[in-house]
Amino acid sequence: MSVKQYVCGPCLEEKGEIEGVVYCTECEEPLCDQCKQDHARIKVSKHHTLCDIAAVPPPEIKELLKSLIACPNHEKEEAVYMCKDHDMTCCNKCAMADHRKCEEVKVLADILHDTKADCSALKAVLHDLQQQGERLLDHERQHEELLSEIESEALSSLQTIKQKLLDMYAQLVNNVLSAIADKKKVIIEKLKTNNEKSSQFLKDVKQQSTYIEHVEKFGTHEQVVLLQRRLEKEPVCRLKSSVGELDKSRSKSSFKCVEDTSFDCLLIKIKNSLRIENFNCDVSETGSDTDNSHYKPYTERIPELQSSKSLRTIPVDDKAKRLEPSSCIWIDKYIVISLNRSHVLLVIVEGSDFVISQFNFDSIRWSVSKTGPTDMVITLPGDNKMKFAQLRYGNVHVVTELKTRVPYDHVTRNAPLNQYICMSNSKGQIDILNNDGTLLREISLSSDIKELVHSVLSLCNFNAYNRTLIISNSEKQKLVMLNLNGQTASEYNHPDLRGPNQIAVDNNGNVYMTSDNQIIHQISPSGQYIRSNLLEKGIQCPYGLCFNSTFDKIAVSSVVFGNPHLRVYTFT
Repeated sequence: MSVKQYVCGPCLEEKGEIEGVVYCTECEEPLCDQCKQDHARIKVSKHHTLCDIAAVPPPEIKELLKSLIACPNHEKEEAVYMCKDHDMTCCNKCAMADHRKCEEVKVLADILHDTKADCSALKAVLHDLQQQGERLLDHERQHEELLSEIESEALSSLQTIKQKLLDMYAQLVNNVLSAIADKKKVIIEKLKTNNEKSSQFLKDVKQQSTYIEHVEKFGTHEQVVLLQRRLEKEPVCRLKSSVGELDKSRSKSSFKCVEDTSFDCLLIKIKNSLRIENFNCDVSETGSDTDNSHYKPYTERIPELQSSKSLRTIPVDDKAKRLEPSSCIWIDKYIVISLNRSHVLLVIVEGSDFVISQFNFDSIRWSVSKTGPTDMVITLPGDNKMKFAQLRYGNVHVVTELKTRVPYDHVTRNAPLNQYICMSNSKGQIDILNNDGTLLREISLSSDIKELVHSVLSLCNFNAYNRTLIISNSEKQKLVMLNLNGQTASEYNHPDLRGPNQIAVDNNGNVYMTSDNQIIHQISPSGQYIRSNLLEKGIQCPYGLCFNSTFDKIAVSSVVFGNPHLRVYTFT
């Protein structure tokens, strides 16, 4: 109890302020020496219990003690009964008015007399909750220190760059430190919020513990039992729920300095060689399922035809006479083929002619891209919509539909950062969206790249190996790789590149692209020519291209002698 001066109650009524020396528990007021003597002489109060001022409970504890024994419906009435039917205490009035028909209404003192008053379990729970709260605070402190360490590491990297190329150092410092400041600001705000919540949580735990200590010290046996019941019913359950929420919301996001290129070999790219990105540094959480550190060196593999099937024999719920396979994606054992002219997605089981399902569209223009192990995004630029879908047991299920600010023709996913990269041909722009579909930023594009994107024949894909956006354009007969700041990393032109269509990336970061002249081009992650694979004679217009999950097979949707086909190759 905090030290506090208690003024004598009777003297205060007579406009006098004399410090009390004892406290009357019945009158609930302090008494000075003179009033103490008067109290002992008066017949009504001579048997009142007096105690030392230091033994007086704090005001909030006195209120707690009163509330424990008070009737829930009548604050000024003392609870003398307990109704077991309703599991509540009540006064004489309530017993007569509300509990006359209840079977078990017992005298409160009789019931609680035989009830063991033991708050040790509650104390243990509160102690454990306090320790959890302290651990959470310690976690936030360590996380804040980690941010400083990461910032120091980033500054150290910047110093290394400064020694190699002083002319570009100032610009690099500005870019990296700005990114750090933005991300650190967000994380610090989260830290502050978590600290405040954890501190409030600890206050609450301490308050409940204080209640137990004071009621045990100043209260009766019945009051201790009632407090025990009250805490078990509400505060402790709430505290358990709170600590669980605090644990879930503890700081996890951080950032790190990532090198995108070799400074010694590619100094011309130094300006964009470092970036600050989010990453999960909480060991209790799982990390990203995309790990680019295990890419293997390139070794030449020869594709051998495994199967070929005509799509002409497949029944399609459409009156279109021509089936044109525009693209394909491979999910598990299924190959999903886009038939644009028929506005249909076909789901075919690999290695058989069995079509397990089809998904129809009403939109004139659309595209589909694989964005996860079982996930895909279907764009409907004519309706300014995107459909997020999953393939479940061979059937396409739309999970959610998003209305977009601009018509997006093609979508690819940056899995390491859990973002969607969306290209709009009509607007000539590329946007990066958060995982929830909200706009993160628009990529700044040069006039040449905008012109490239403007073409309705432009397609895009993301290469997670070197974090570049790949754009193929049939009109320009070229492929361009951009970093996520919109700057050209490399371009690919080849005499045999005619009408490039779908792009696929293998697990080594190599880029594969179909070409209208019966050729599949294989390009290195840096945009260098590796080889051109001449497919079998008779194949016309290979449109779609996709790998299986183990990257040992590749599917090509094409036209063979005027008929739509799907061919699957195995790499040897």
